[in-house]
Amino acid sequence: MTAPVNSSSTEVIAPATGFIYVAPANTPAPTWPFIPNHDGPVETAWKSIGNTSLDNGVEMTMDGDDPEVLGSWQDPALITTNPAKTYSLTMNLEDITIETLNLYYGGQVSSSADVFVIPSTPTPSERALFIAASDGSQMVGFHYPRASIIGSDSITLDPAAITEVPVTATILSAGSGAGFTGMGQVFKKCDVPTVNPTLP
Repeated sequence: MTAPVNSSSTEVIAPATGFIYVAPANTPAPTWPFIPNHDGPVETAWKSIGNTSLDNGVEMTMDGDDPEVLGSWQDPALITTNPAKTYSLTMNLEDITIETLNLYYGGQVSSSADVFVIPSTPTPSERALFIAASDGSQMVGFHYPRASIIGSDSITLDPAAITEVPVTATILSAGSGAGFTGMGQVFKKCDVPTVNPTLP
């Protein structure tokens, strides 16, 4: 008889609220945990991206071929392939700011603070991303030090809904300065602090 798998409600999370922060590419993760709000981490490099869709949450996807079993005449299951994987995030931004327009259209060609000029040739923006998701009392964090971000779907001006700016962030390997080698980091579920940490 197979032993039952241990489970605990303390390890699950229903993220009723969440905040997305951006920083220059390869910025190390902020001091964890912190109070998840628009003020964000204590490190000034990290800035809230603003409001994001309630109906269309952050979608994390993984693309790539499935592993294949390869064999020989003597052993039909000799090895298993390990195909490369591509990780990406889809986010629906709601604040219409120069930053969100930059991320959607792929960089602007004007330095004006009031007018965004759509470039003729979109160039994805590289940013570091940190996502803090909370159920009110506990939270988890996702750190991606290097992501290539560009618009991924249409912007609809619907009088009955908040306008959303959909972007996709393709996760890239961390570069120098990120503090680790890899694609990203996931910070284990923990209690939401009552006060923010202080910098050393």
